[in-house]
Amino acid sequence: MATLVDTDRTEARSSSAFTALRNPDFRLFWIGACLSFIGSWVQIVAMGWLVYRITGSKEALGIIGLAGGIPTTVLMLFGGVIADRANKRALVMTTQTIFGLTAFALAALTWTGRIALWHIAVLSFINGVVFAADGPARQAMIVSIVGREDLAGGVALQSAAFNLARVIGPAIGGLLYAAVGPAWCFFINGVSFGAIIIAVALVRTNLSARAEPQNSVWIGLMEGLRYLRSNRLMKSVVSLTAITSVFAFSAYSTLMPAIGKDTLHLSEDRYGWLFSAVGLGSLVGVYLVGQHAAAGRRGRLMFTGALVFAVALFGLTLTRNFAAALVLLFVVGLAAISQLTTANTLTQSLAPDRLQGRAVSVHMFAMAGLQPIGAYLAGSVAQRWGVGATLRIDAAILALYALLLLATRPEVARLE
Repeated sequence: MATLVDTDRTEARSSSAFTALRNPDFRLFWIGACLSFIGSWVQIVAMGWLVYRITGSKEALGIIGLAGGIPTTVLMLFGGVIADRANKRALVMTTQTIFGLTAFALAALTWTGRIALWHIAVLSFINGVVFAADGPARQAMIVSIVGREDLAGGVALQSAAFNLARVIGPAIGGLLYAAVGPAWCFFINGVSFGAIIIAVALVRTNLSARAEPQNSVWIGLMEGLRYLRSNRLMKSVVSLTAITSVFAFSAYSTLMPAIGKDTLHLSEDRYGWLFSAVGLGSLVGVYLVGQHAAAGRRGRLMFTGALVFAVALFGLTLTRNFAAALVLLFVVGLAAISQLTTANTLTQSLAPDRLQGRAVSVHMFAMAGLQPIGAYLAGSVAQRWGVGATLRIDAAILALYALLLLATRPEVARLE
């Protein structure tokens, strides 16, 4: 029977995910990130549809994913070392400026009618190089601003910003593409980076590097990898993140233009709603992550998210109905964010302060750095066997690995 004390604890837990917003620096950073993410999703939707319109090839979708992801894969772990040593304010402002310039370049090439697949690949490659340093630095900024006590809430709210943008951005992107073409989508993304640049400039928290012996970047990287290798719990969390990224997240996101155009026969304006459904599910997932994290159930939530993700992805291959696809993609978003955000928090919680940047980079390497491999595999397999068969195989791999890990490392499910 619930007591008054139980009720008080429940109320405290329900609000804990949002306590980070009481910090004015984090609130400023969060608003800037949200506006920038909206622009990014406008571009993501426009670029995928443009590539598929230019080439008509599912493999080309994978090639663009590969071009943008390979530098991230190679450099992400070094990016974590840099994030630990550099002034995060200067680093993030520099990386966001470069992102803005590549978006403006895409807009100019599209406006002049010169855009070709190789232009998109080269600019995606540049963004991938920059993201290798930007991703760990932005994530590590969260713990610098809010501290460890509000880390779970800060990570969840950053995911909420990303996924709120995923609801709004694709809908805007699809409508803009249909109304005025892709160039305006790219231009708006370029402008949106100004929001986070201004926000980071105004943050008052000290974002200087943590003091540590200035060994070489390579030695710093090896130290982080040795810690990962010695920590069985962290290895298990990171491995599930990697499998989710390669065989689920990158597969459906890479093939979304083909799902929209060939499977569901959608126009540009309705295509954006597929991404918005994922984003809406992710927003609900962020709330659930906050509830369960505060209640000390992160390990179980991570496994549940992975298994539900696999089931929803499999279900997506069985429908040709737009409304049913939206429901399934809502579940995909909810499950994916539950797994990936919880894994992010666990990875950082299992690492000491001096390795925070490297812990973030390990998680982001598993989540984002390996996506180009999954993107290229998804595009290549779908070109030969079809989208449905590709997603069914990926869903089966994710489910089997999650169950195997749960059976062999049950202590991971008990992580709080």
